[in-house]
Amino acid sequence: MASGNNNGDQEILRLRDELLSLASQLSARYACRKLTEKTVVNLLMEHVCERCIVEKLRLGVRDEDKVDRAWRNLHGYAVELLIERLKNKLLEAGFHVSIASEAENPTGYYDVLLKVDRTGIQILNGSKSICLEAKTGFNISFLQLEKYLWNGSTIILVRFATSDVWTFRLSEWATFLKTVLNDRIEKARRIIAGRVVPVQGQDCKECPLESCKFRKSRAVKEDKLGKNNGFTEALEGFKRNADAAIEAALSAVLVELNRAATQMRETDKDRCHLNAPQLGALDVSPGQSL
Repeated sequence: MASGNNNGDQEILRLRDELLSLASQLSARYACRKLTEKTVVNLLMEHVCERCIVEKLRLGVRDEDKVDRAWRNLHGYAVELLIERLKNKLLEAGFHVSIASEAENPTGYYDVLLKVDRTGIQILNGSKSICLEAKTGFNISFLQLEKYLWNGSTIILVRFATSDVWTFRLSEWATFLKTVLNDRIEKARRIIAGRVVPVQGQDCKECPLESCKFRKSRAVKEDKLGKNNGFTEALEGFKRNADAAIEAALSAVLVELNRAATQMRETDKDRCHLNAPQLGALDVSPGQSL
């Protein structure tokens, strides 16, 4: 089981690790050596029909990766541009910079992970983390955002096609995440106990359980490379807005770095105040000064 490696909300980290532990139990129960606990967590999150989840676990079925390589290449290019600008601008601002691309975390991989401590920005060191997620298309996976928030990182979502940038802070989502994680944990426990709840809906289109009365015949899969799927539109948006998106992302990063620096100063001030000697406890002789 992956343990918490970021200093986020301790209750959320505990719930996250409990969900990962239950996912590991499910993988072991169904002898799914091909499915890691991360993959099982994805199944639990992406499917509402628990009967469908069980069948996929039994067969060791991964959800098919439907991403065209052209999208992957554009995404990689966007991340590379973002890293290069980050290095230049943060060094100019006087930060000691260390940046890791595709840094692993307990529930996935970040695009760029900046770990913040008192000496600047270091990878896998310090108490604060900022995660930049680059999106080159028009789709946003809120399940992915949820998983990354579990780890305690501040997430800066950069949408290259539109130059939109949003910041997600754990402190602003903590109460919501605890409720959602408890729901997901209860779902995993129910599946382990064999009390699955079937749900008719979107899962029926790709369900491998042929005996289920809700199952729908699979549609003929389209040739991914033969369809545009909005790539031209996204590419045009990238051409127009990539530079503005990078600059907006940098501004958001600097805001978070300044927030972190302020919090560190306040923490140090409070610590110094607590450790300061109390004047009433000192024996000061006449004529002496402090």
